Amino acid sequence: MPSFHTRSLCEALLGIAGIWLLVRTLSNQATSLYIVWSSSSVAQEAEAPNMLAIQGVHFFVGVLLGAGLLLARKPISRWLTSSEGEVSASSATLMAVGTALIGIGYLASGLVTLGTHYARLETLGAASPDSLWRGGLSASIGIILFASSVGIGRLWLRLRAL
Repeated sequence: MPSFHTRSLCEALLGIAGIWLLVRTLSNQATSLYIVWSSSSVAQEAEAPNMLAIQGVHFFVGVLLGAGLLLARKPISRWLTSSEGEVSASSATLMAVGTALIGIGYLASGLVTLGTHYARLETLGAASPDSLWRGGLSASIGIILFASSVGIGRLWLRLRAL
């Protein structure tokens, strides 16, 4: 197995996840802005819901989560890895970091869905309870995966020993 510095590997993976959260909606947002600004046929009535605002909430929640992950990658990696920085990464550590990243992805997706739900509720006056439940469940799964990621890594080691 290749030798990694555990903490630096963890920081790099968290940084990649943060960058992904930052840039994943840029193309959709740019396309929407171009359509709104370049076409007068898309102009909305005064009473119509502002769909660009709903998409803006989706975009800004993703940007905030990505920036937060980039800024918090060092404290998160200290929590996920052992205090010894020179130890090469074990499969348990990689499993813990991977589980934490999946949890962060679920949490981010859930928060974006909840933000979009509340934006639709504010602009349209009604929103599907499906998006509320989907966002809440996704955020809950993300929190559970992130919080239990170290334990899942330890469980992985025990299962490999069988």
